[in-house]
Amino acid sequence: MIWTTILAGLIGIIYPTYFLLTYQKTNNRINRDDKFRLTDYKETIAIFWGLTTLIFLNYLITQLPPLNLYPNFTTAGIILLILVLVFSVIQYKSSNVTPDNRDIIKGKMKDIYHYLPKTRREFNWFIMLSISAGICEELIFRVFLFEFLKENAGLLIAFVLVNISFAITHVGMGKRNVIGSLILGLLFSAIYYYTENIWIAVLLHIAIDINGGILGYRMNVLEQKTT
Repeated sequence: MIWTTILAGLIGIIYPTYFLLTYQKTNNRINRDDKFRLTDYKETIAIFWGLTTLIFLNYLITQLPPLNLYPNFTTAGIILLILVLVFSVIQYKSSNVTPDNRDIIKGKMKDIYHYLPKTRREFNWFIMLSISAGICEELIFRVFLFEFLKENAGLLIAFVLVNISFAITHVGMGKRNVIGSLILGLLFSAIYYYTENIWIAVLLHIAIDINGGILGYRMNVLEQKTT
């Protein structure tokens, strides 16, 4: 139990604190040197999978907390999965950037535009980052930390603390996106709790992140064509 508690503290307290202490430095480095954007993608992917590996190792040793990874499909879950897939398709098809809407889209994404991919290579890595974020962050926060807190502190506290920690890790994307991450995190948690199927939340998470990368990449391509 002690190892599980230590890991929960690492994920719920130390991990978000790390982002609070380093996000300004990271953003400044990206703004000064575009090459660091790709470096940060790779480092973030490594952190995601490193923490996920620790969770699985802890489970193999302690069997705590239970990791509900079975793709349980209830009627409600199947309907929700279909809605997520439809949303993903609509989102992709509507991700068009034109000279007419470029400035509007860029204005809405001003807090995260510096972090979005600008080259084809960055875009490819961003896809891997988005997939890693969708899988790993859901396992880290919505499965491991949520189940740990639910067992030891109660359901309401689990819902609140998990998603505050999750939102803080997105502090580098601006205050508005921290709030957005908190709302999305609560949505992902609700999906997992009521469907008992984490993979629906994973797919939705991946789709949202990839769409941001698509918009950022398309905006940059359009800017290069018009300059």
